Amino acid sequence: MSGQRKSLWTENIKVRWGDMDALGHVNNTEYFRYMEQTRISWFNAFAIPMLENGCGPVVVRATCDFIKPITYPATVSVATYLEKVGRSSFTVTHDIRLDTDAAVQFATGEVVVVWIDHALGKSMPLPARVLQALG
Repeated sequence: MSGQRKSLWTENIKVRWGDMDALGHVNNTEYFRYMEQTRISWFNAFAIPMLENGCGPVVVRATCDFIKPITYPATVSVATYLEKVGRSSFTVTHDIRLDTDAAVQFATGEVVVVWIDHALGKSMPLPARVLQALG
């Protein structure tokens, strides 16, 4: 992760009781859902459609480094940072922390999103609307 990260969006997400697993902490799949929800909220805030004229974003890579378990009750703050912009893709990182204490870090993640023409099954240049939102 570079030192020149640009913050795109931050969202607070309330941990639900059902997010936990049998071990008493948030299941690892939920971390990916928290990151996804933050990206979707960012798309919605900038009126970026998930599907327009048969084209839209597809996650081609998603990683998560689990640092500390999340337990219920909690509210997490998920920050999204721009890492890289390519012709047809962009890479963001996510930082998941406790909303009331930013020193408590639960996880970091990285996601690569490619803009796809679904009919052709091929990548396409990022739309102007997306480039504008990426700044």
